[in-house]
Amino acid sequence: MIYIPVISKDVYFNFALEYYLLTQKRFEQPVFMLWSTTPTVMLGKYQDAVSELNFNYIQDHKINVVRRYSGGGTIYTDTGGCQFTFIQPDVAGEMTFDTYLKTVATALQQIQIPAQRDSRNDLVVNHRKFSGSAQYRHDGYTLHHGSLLFDTDQMQMLQALNVDHLKLQSKHIASVKQRTINLKTLRPDLTNETFMAELTKQILACFDHVDTYELTAEDQQLIVALAKHTFADSDFIYGKTPKSQFVKKAYLPGGGLVQFNIDLDHGQITNLHLSGDFFGDIDTAALNTKLQGTKYIPAEVMPKLAEFLQQTPILGITAEDLTRVIFA
Repeated sequence: MIYIPVISKDVYFNFALEYYLLTQKRFEQPVFMLWSTTPTVMLGKYQDAVSELNFNYIQDHKINVVRRYSGGGTIYTDTGGCQFTFIQPDVAGEMTFDTYLKTVATALQQIQIPAQRDSRNDLVVNHRKFSGSAQYRHDGYTLHHGSLLFDTDQMQMLQALNVDHLKLQSKHIASVKQRTINLKTLRPDLTNETFMAELTKQILACFDHVDTYELTAEDQQLIVALAKHTFADSDFIYGKTPKSQFVKKAYLPGGGLVQFNIDLDHGQITNLHLSGDFFGDIDTAALNTKLQGTKYIPAEVMPKLAEFLQQTPILGITAEDLTRVIFA
């Protein structure tokens, strides 16, 4: 086993680190890492960002958005939680979660957390979820990674994600908060840092021999490039969004009723029609032309709306108001 200490809390760097180890470094022994990140939502490989994310809340609270190469669902994580990563030569040739989840569960049991396997990729305590996992394979190697809730801000988790109520109903559960649990409730004596240190110690104890590998300056340079050009790239993050049509509508006090009919194609606005009972001389066709091709994220849309409204204002309505309607 090779253990790689991770100091970075930059999720783009850390996902790039995983990918670099998987595709370029390619150690002949299994690799383990445990890491944490600043507030982040992580999209699964096949997920639609528009339906999964509360864009207004994410922008207001400066939450990172990243996309994984692995499948599975969208998760929220922060410095109150952590992520585990295993990378190893692919001996089985098939996707299996068993070995990895067993290792993590055994390590947690050693620190008085009675973790158990539940469903296809979850770990639970008393039937409440605290960990989900995902994995993918590349050229003879398997990468398995997962999240752990220790002292995560669950209220922020609820606000940042658009919860799929079909999944909750299928489990007869009223809310995400009811379904999940922070492990700190079982070990209030630990901080997230001491929890990660104890967990790392117990996971490494599951292996006969462990070598520690420190990233070189060359490693870090290559990882930074991967982070910039792939994991932090908005086309990679939002480009998985398929063609979709939807309506956003709200009453803005002092401004009136506003409605947007929006068409998207792979994360870009292809058509946007504004209607309502507001007052102004706005040319809605010109607004559509202005926003066509814009990435469907608040940071891209709001400056264009502001520029447009400088020329043709709407009484009592700002660009920020319209942005909040579009991303509500």
